[in-house]
Amino acid sequence: MFSIIKNVFLPEKIGTYYLFSKYIVGITIGRTSIIATKSRVRGKTITIEHVIEEKIETASSEESDFERITKALKNIFAAIGAYDEIHTVLPSSLVLFKELTLPFISREKIGMVIGFEIEPLLPFALRNAVIDFVITKQRPENQSSEVIVTAVQKQHIIEHLRLFEAIEAKPSVITVDAISLYSLYTIIPSYVHLEGGVALIDIGLYYTRITLIKDKQLKMIRTLPKGVIALTKKVAHDSNITPQEAIEQLIRFGLESENDMNRQSMETTFDTLWDDIAFTLQSFSAQFLQRAPFTKAIILGEGSLINGLISSCSQKLKIPCEEFRTQTLQEVPSLIIKNDVSITPTSIISISATIPSELTVQYNLENKEFIPQSYTTLIAQISIALICTVSIFATLISHYKIQTNRLKKELYASEQEALVTLKKAFKNLEDERKLNDAIDAAEEEIKKQKETWFAFSSQSRSSFLQYLLELHSRIDVKSTGIEMEQLSFGDSELILKARVKDYEALKILERELAQSPLFSYIEPQENLQFTMKITLAQSTEEI
Repeated sequence: MFSIIKNVFLPEKIGTYYLFSKYIVGITIGRTSIIATKSRVRGKTITIEHVIEEKIETASSEESDFERITKALKNIFAAIGAYDEIHTVLPSSLVLFKELTLPFISREKIGMVIGFEIEPLLPFALRNAVIDFVITKQRPENQSSEVIVTAVQKQHIIEHLRLFEAIEAKPSVITVDAISLYSLYTIIPSYVHLEGGVALIDIGLYYTRITLIKDKQLKMIRTLPKGVIALTKKVAHDSNITPQEAIEQLIRFGLESENDMNRQSMETTFDTLWDDIAFTLQSFSAQFLQRAPFTKAIILGEGSLINGLISSCSQKLKIPCEEFRTQTLQEVPSLIIKNDVSITPTSIISISATIPSELTVQYNLENKEFIPQSYTTLIAQISIALICTVSIFATLISHYKIQTNRLKKELYASEQEALVTLKKAFKNLEDERKLNDAIDAAEEEIKKQKETWFAFSSQSRSSFLQYLLELHSRIDVKSTGIEMEQLSFGDSELILKARVKDYEALKILERELAQSPLFSYIEPQENLQFTMKITLAQSTEEI
């Protein structure tokens, strides 16, 4: 249940912080091989677990390039195991790059105008382009941002996605090799602290990509249609050897061949590459560095593995050159590399695609247009919300019923206990079965007893004796011939039932009682045998 709620309701990450563990596979597809990196991301920690390279079979008349690439992809994913996301990388040769300065610092606002800004610069229609950007610098003081915009034709994205559709895989992110490499560069302490101009030169088999950085900020990306394969073909032509032999010599001896003719041909051929790179660096220096020299050139890709290439590059370009040092990845605090993982300069791009970065956290060329509209998540959210709502109400109702039953039982037990107590106190309640009826009967009994015994209570006992004494002193028995039958007391009166010998005696009795301060009213009588009501005075304590 938690897994369902996690996948449907909770965000997988906040910025670059992953709330739950996730396996990300980075894929770079070249002409001769595919490189895949599998990384485990949790929180801010990235663990590189596998780096796999799969060779693409040599072209044959029986299989198309599409079939050969998808076959290699199947082998890659069979070896990579379970994963959560695919981050695939497009080559820079398919992408148009442009630096812009915009009067916004909000990515949302930049996204709203970026299409209008880049449209005049595109060699194809905007409707046929997929555009995204990374913010390389922000200036809050004047509310402006510098961005690198990338634009690629939709057909290239569609063709790229078809490779994964053929193996029933779905990339979550499509990035660009130069953007991904720069993102990795910004988190490596040894490199990010370099000031001035820095060139990241990726010499591949078919292309050479130059990423130019000024004071840690990406400024320009240029792709040269010249790589190791093209150079060796020219060497083979100039040296009257086969391209295969030229490649073998380059692999064995590099640019330091024992054959003077071959070495001279190699140096001459690679000089054409250095000239093109030097022209790019000079243009950059003139535009951004006030013609100041570059601080360093960092070489990677297949070309960086050629013996003598680094020294030749440094000598020809007149700037310090070094191979991309893979050990610098260990300087990144949040990055862990398993012991059995071998990292080379050719796998850096694939690795960089799996490492979250603040720079590229929102960068993705796979926009909504290429994502089939699906209501699966919405339906799942609604279904789970309904289930949770019903469950909550069912729980509340069950709790209410349980508590109500407990209270009813407690109330019944209390009523029975009270009824038993009342029956013990009042003997005439034995037949009562309900507490309310018993209470009413008990109150009635108390009322009767109160009226009966009021006069004899501790509050009125003293007055009762006074009243008797007052009657005794006021009534002349001999002169009235009174014969008393009954004397009773109430709350505020007493009742005298008696008879006298004649009417004269009756007048004397009424007169004498009326003169008493303890009696406020004497009821007149007409018969010699009478029942007289005598109202008691209010202030008896003063008497």
